[in-house]
Amino acid sequence: MQEKLRIPLLSLTVMAPLALAACSGDSTPEPGPDAGPQTAVDSGATEQDSGVPAIDAGQEPTCGDPGEPYGTSQGSRFFPFTLNDCDGNPYEFYGETEGYCETSFTVVTMAAGWCGPCRLEAELLQEQVVEAYADRGVRVIVAIIQDNNYRLPDAAFCQGWVDQYELTNPVLLDPLQETQIYFPGGALPASLIVNSEGVIMHREYGVSENLATLRARLDELLSE
Repeated sequence: MQEKLRIPLLSLTVMAPLALAACSGDSTPEPGPDAGPQTAVDSGATEQDSGVPAIDAGQEPTCGDPGEPYGTSQGSRFFPFTLNDCDGNPYEFYGETEGYCETSFTVVTMAAGWCGPCRLEAELLQEQVVEAYADRGVRVIVAIIQDNNYRLPDAAFCQGWVDQYELTNPVLLDPLQETQIYFPGGALPASLIVNSEGVIMHREYGVSENLATLRARLDELLSE
């Protein structure tokens, strides 16, 4: 199984030398009382929670918000969000102009500027997922929850992230961490795959070599 780097949201302890190398540095300040996640290493397994209403298997596919009940577990309907992009324009997850109606699957990944594994994922994302799956209808959305100093991200930081990693997919500001409810395992980076009916099909934490685990699940879903 691929070794994956991740950062637990609920722990302030550095749990492995590899993770320390990924996130520590003289330029990174110590986290304050409300600081974000820190570094850990996991086995590469995906995670999901339970006890959330699942989508009715007989539900007719629709374009747009599938409606309630929503949930956070695999098999549940993804709650609609509207977050601002780097230019301050609102981006609706289920919006028609945002391409939802032409999307086969959406990858949603949550990241923070100080998170070393998040930056590793960002380096791989454009080539390994955005470009590789564009002609198969896969949309990629990045939600940034904090900047390099554990502060709320602003438009300049958002645009810097886009420019540094040459991303062509939507990169959104999530200062209230609205996307965190989908990652109860508490780690960064964290990714979901949502299908064209708004159903959560996959969740994983950390970053594998060349995003292998995420791509494998996309390939599996696209072949069904």
